[in-house]
Amino acid sequence: MFEEGMANLLTDFEMDDSLLAPPPVSTNKRRKMIGLDDLFNEHKMEQERGKKRKSNGARARKVYASDNDDDTNETEHRLTETLLDFRKTIKEVDGQDDALNELDREDVNVSWGLQVFGTQRAPLPLAVPDLGGCMLLQSFGSNELSMVMAYNSDMEKFLKGLLLNGWLSKLIMNCRFLEESIAKWTFNLLVYSSDESLMTSACEFWCAILLCSKADEHALKIGWLPGFLEMNRALESFGMLSHFLPGVGLSDGIEESDHMDSACRGPPINVRVWIKFLNACCQLGNRCPVFSAVEAEKIVGSLVCLFLERQLLGLTMALHDCLISVISSFEEKEWNNSCENVAKSLADRVPRDPNCLRMIECISGVDARSKQLRSTVASDILRSCFDEEMTDTEDVLKSLISINLKVRSCDLFKIYIYLVLIENCLIFGGKANPVVNELWRGFIWKCSSQIPNTDFRPCAQEIRSRAAYLLQSTTK
Repeated sequence: MFEEGMANLLTDFEMDDSLLAPPPVSTNKRRKMIGLDDLFNEHKMEQERGKKRKSNGARARKVYASDNDDDTNETEHRLTETLLDFRKTIKEVDGQDDALNELDREDVNVSWGLQVFGTQRAPLPLAVPDLGGCMLLQSFGSNELSMVMAYNSDMEKFLKGLLLNGWLSKLIMNCRFLEESIAKWTFNLLVYSSDESLMTSACEFWCAILLCSKADEHALKIGWLPGFLEMNRALESFGMLSHFLPGVGLSDGIEESDHMDSACRGPPINVRVWIKFLNACCQLGNRCPVFSAVEAEKIVGSLVCLFLERQLLGLTMALHDCLISVISSFEEKEWNNSCENVAKSLADRVPRDPNCLRMIECISGVDARSKQLRSTVASDILRSCFDEEMTDTEDVLKSLISINLKVRSCDLFKIYIYLVLIENCLIFGGKANPVVNELWRGFIWKCSSQIPNTDFRPCAQEIRSRAAYLLQSTTK
C-alpha cells in the first residue's frame, strides 16, 4: 500500500510540473514552400525599385543644383549691392569717387620729417699743433723722441698713433694738464676728420678727459675747451640749414643754394660724436660751465630740431640723453625764463603739421624740467594756431567745443593736432583750474561721440580713438 501511494504521489507531482510538460506546437504553419520562381520575381522587383530611386535622385540633384545657382547669384548680388552702398557712403562723406585713394595719399603726406641738413661745407684745415713747444712731449726728454719729431709729418703720425692707441689720454692724465694745442687738434679731428677711427678716438679722448675733470676738478687742468662758437661752426660745416642753427650764420653771404650741386648732402658721420661730446661737456655742470644761459637755450632748440631729421632716426637715444644733459645744465634761477625762450623759439620754427607733434613727443624726459618744457612748447604752438585774442587754453577750448565735427567741411586734421597739443599742455603742465578741466572733458567727449566708427574721413578714427582713451583716463 505504501509503495502504491508513493507512486501515485510522484505521478501527481510530475503531472503538475510545467517544466516536464511538452512544448506547445505552433498551429501557424507556412502554407507553401518558397520556390526559385518567387526568388527571381523578388530580384526583378528590387531592380525596378533601384532604377526608380536613381531616376528620382537625378531629378532631385538637378533641382538642388538649380537652387545652389540661385543662392550663388543671390549672394553675388548682395555683395555687389553692399559694395555699391559702401562706395556711395564714401562719396557722400568725402565728396569724391576716389576717396579711398585720397585717404591713402593723406596718410603718406602727413608723415613727419623735415630736411634739417643741406649740403655739407668744406671743413676747416686740420692744422698740426706746434709740438716744438709742447710741454707734454718735452717732458720725455729722450733723444729718440727728438729724432722721431724731427719732421712735421713724423710728429703728426706719432701723435695720431698715441691717440689711436689710447695712450694720449693716459699721458695727459699723468701730467694733469691738457695743453691748448693738443685740445684744439683733437677737437678738430673729432668734428672735421673724415677718418672714422680718428674721429672716434678723438671723441673717446675728450670723454675720458671730461669724465676725469668731472670726478675731481683739481685732478686735471684743461687749458682750452670748445665753446658755443666752435660747436655752432661745426654744425654749419655739417650742412645744417640756417633756419635750424642755434645762432646767427657765421658765413654771411653764402647761400645754401650755391652748394646744391655738390654730392655731399646730408649730415656726416661726425654728427654722432658731436652729440656725444656735447653731452659730456654739459655733464660738467657748474664746475666748468661751457655755455652761457643764452647759448644753452639756442643749443636746446637745435637739438630738438635734430629729432625732425629722419636721417638721424638711429641717433634718437643719443639725442635724448644729450637733451637731458643740456636742460639739466641750467641754473635753477634761470630755468623758468630760459624755458619760455626755448619754447617760443621752437614754436616759431616748426610748421603746423605732424612735425610739431613729433617735436613735442621728442621732449620725453620724465624729470620736472623736461615736462615743463614739453608743456610750454605745446602751449606756445597751440596759441600760435589761433588769433591773438585767445591767450590761454580756456579760450581755445571754448572755441573748439563750438565746432560741429559732423560737418563734412570740418578739418579733422587740425582738430587732431589741437587735441594732442591740449593734451600735452594739461597733462605735463601741472594742475589746471576746474573750469579748464571741465571744458577739456567736454571737448574729448564731443570728439568721441560725434565721430562714429563708420566715419572714413582722414584722421577721424585717430581722433575718436584718442578721445575715447583720454575720456576713460579722465573719468578714472
